[in-house]
Parts: sequence; C-alpha cells; structure tokens
Amino acid sequence: MVSVELVLKNGKIMTTSGIFEGGLAVEAGKIVAMAKDPSLPTGEQTIDVKGNFILPGFIDAHTHVRGMGRSNYEDFVTGTMAAASSGITTIMEMPITLPPTSTVQAFKEKREAMSGQSLVNFALYAGAGSQNIQEITGMAREGAVAFKTFMHPPPAGREQDFWGFYVTDDGSFLEMLRTIAQTGSISAVHAENPEIVEHLAKKLRSERRMDLSAYLGSRPGITESEGISRAAMLASEARVRIHICHVCAKEALEVVRMAKSRGQMLTAETCPHYLTFTHDEIKHLGPYVKINPPIRHRDDRDLLWEAIRNGVIDLVASDHGPYPKKLKDAGLEDIWEAYMGAPGLDAIGPVMLTHVNNGLISLKKLAEIMSENVAKIFGLYPNKGALSVGSDADLVVIDMNARKRLDASKFHTKARDIALLYDGFEAKGIPSLTVVNGTIVMKDGEIVGKPGTGRFARP
Repeated sequence: MVSVELVLKNGKIMTTSGIFEGGLAVEAGKIVAMAKDPSLPTGEQTIDVKGNFILPGFIDAHTHVRGMGRSNYEDFVTGTMAAASSGITTIMEMPITLPPTSTVQAFKEKREAMSGQSLVNFALYAGAGSQNIQEITGMAREGAVAFKTFMHPPPAGREQDFWGFYVTDDGSFLEMLRTIAQTGSISAVHAENPEIVEHLAKKLRSERRMDLSAYLGSRPGITESEGISRAAMLASEARVRIHICHVCAKEALEVVRMAKSRGQMLTAETCPHYLTFTHDEIKHLGPYVKINPPIRHRDDRDLLWEAIRNGVIDLVASDHGPYPKKLKDAGLEDIWEAYMGAPGLDAIGPVMLTHVNNGLISLKKLAEIMSENVAKIFGLYPNKGALSVGSDADLVVIDMNARKRLDASKFHTKARDIALLYDGFEAKGIPSLTVVNGTIVMKDGEIVGKPGTGRFARP
C-alpha cells in the first residue's frame, strides 16, 4: 500500500454532508483520502484521535496581529502561535500597523514579512479610505482578501496608523466603494456614526464621567445601526459586496436583516466577547474591556445568538486587539484615555466550543460560522473551509469533553497581561491538534510548529 505523510484515524470527520466516522490521509499539504480506518493508506506518521471530532481548521476573519512597526504590541510569530493554540489555521489580518497596509508597497512588505514568520496561513486586508483610492486596484492585484474602511476618523494621536482606511465624507466613500466594485473584491466596514459618538462623548466628559459605562453611553445602538444603514445604501449604489464587521447592537441586526431580505450582497460578523459577556458582567475590568463597538446588554447578546441561528450573522471572528499594558492602564482613572481592543486569539476556540457544549449552537453550525462560511465569503473555498479530497490539509481535532480553566498568563499573545476578559473562563471543549498545510503546529496544547509554516492565502 502507498504510504503518505500523515494519517489521522478513529475520528468523527465534519463534512458538509454530515459526520463521517473514520480517518483521512494527507500528502504534500493536501487531503488525499478519506475512508474508514481499514481502507486508509499507511502513514509515515499516524495519529489515533480517539473518537474526537475532526473539523476544517478555523478561519479568523478579523485579527490585528500588528507586527512590522508595531511588533512590540504583537508580532507575526506570537500572534499566530495564539491562533494555532485555538484551532485556527488561517487568519485574515487587518491593515492597522506601521506602515499601514494601504499602499501597494506596504502590502508587499507585509506579505513578505508574514511569509517567513507565520505558523498559520494568512490572508491580508488592504486599507481603503478617502486618502488612497488610487492604490486600491493595485492592492487587489497583489491578492488583498478584502478592503477595510473605518467610518470614523482616527483616534487622536493614531493618525499615522490609520492612514488610508478611513473616510472623511460620503462622496469619497462612494467613490472608494465603486473602485472596490471594479476589482470584484469586498468592502469590509467598521460602521459607526462618528458625529453622534463625538457629541455624546463630549457631553459625558463635561459631566466628569470617566468610567466604562460612560464609554458605552457614548456609543448607543443607533450609532451602529445608522452607520450600517448608510454604508449599505452606498454599497448598493456602488454595486459592491459589503461585509459589516463586529455587529453587536440589536438595532444593527434589524438593519442587516433588512438589507439581506432585499437581496443585497451583504454579510456580517460578530465576536465571542459580544456572545459571551454583558456590560454589567465585565464593567469592573474597566479599560481592559474597552472595545469598539462596546460590549452591550443581555438583550443584545440574546438576539445575536438568534441572528447566528437564523443566518443574519454569517461568521464569528476574534477582533484580536493586543496592546502594551501602559496603553490600557492609561484608562484606569479616565476611560477615554485607554486604547480600544482586547486580545482574543488564544481564547476564541475554547470559548466558542463551550457555547456548543452549553447548547447555544450545534457543532455543525460552529464549523459553518468559523470556517466554511468565512472561506466562501472571502473566496478561499474549497481549498479552505472544507474537509474533502483535494482540499488543503488545514484541520483541527476537538475534544468536546476536555475541560480547562483559561489562564491569561499562559496565553501566547504578547498582550497576555491585558487579556483579563477571558482570564479564568471555564471552558469545556478544547482543540487538541491543529494541522496547517499538512504540518502539525499544535498538539495537546503545546505549540510544535515553526514560523514559516503558514502560507499566503490569495482569494
């Protein structure tokens, strides 16, 4: 019998048509056979997964691993180690770094840097804003998976980081969307109404409100729903596919649902922190859980789960946001001074699997919203997002009965000292094996892969 590089046997394989009991064989980074165990070829390395589930590797559609000029925040090695530990085999990296990924030259530099350092596969967003419309076509040719745009100006002092992916007016926003449409790519939008946010924040600060609840008060649901509505209308006019990032307000869900009901090419994501916590549960953590948009209330959370189950929300992504501790500590006395974001790559796998064990969604649905749907939306399917002969050997083995208390001090991210959101979380359901391009990069919680295992994923 012909020998192959790797065989996984005695598993429950999650395919698009259901659960298949048996194993699979891997050669040259591809799945070359799926069969009952006795019919599998001989493997140079054979692993008995002991009846556990084998899923297509998770694809995180929204990460800020930083690197480049922000490698003190996070670098491509530590960030992708965190990803691998969570069962993620491909990340889709956002353009906020130095230099910002909003020119053809910067895109090429980042792609080259990640190619030698990433443990998992990576796709790259390019920035698109009022400042760099002329760069969009070139970045699409270089393999941008989508284009990221903020509907609000950069935070004070971060103008350099955000150059080339924020809009200053609706006229240039529409022109930018039309340019993306001509490339056939996707516009991924951080949709908020900045004028309402600024008005409310100014009022709250004048009242000496400096706590996390004041920050939440400056971003009510209308800021999100109005932003999404306006972005959707402009995208419809431009005839461009649009993806709405990190939806979390109940008012926003209705806007997304309506856009989909009229047949618009619109998809939407949410994040584990919005599905797991409420503001009242985490407000004592102050600046460490200052996230944009903010973690909201129980009714928002409950409706997000309903939206996942009925297809209004298409995918779940981490929005991993690492920073040095001093940039979060700045908000201990004044919440407005803290940077926005929280680390999430180390936790997303166990947290979402815990929600499966708690009956909030099925394991099949989890595979859809964290792998299959992502690959289909962003043009990576069926190489990614599926377990089938011919697909890339990107997969994760899941022990649904394993329990673990998450300990932020043992996370792989450089930002473990600000990762208080998931510290102490009682998880049930743990990734035990992560395979990227046929190479084992995580086994039994230990990172065993090497930088450079991951490859650039072009849509």
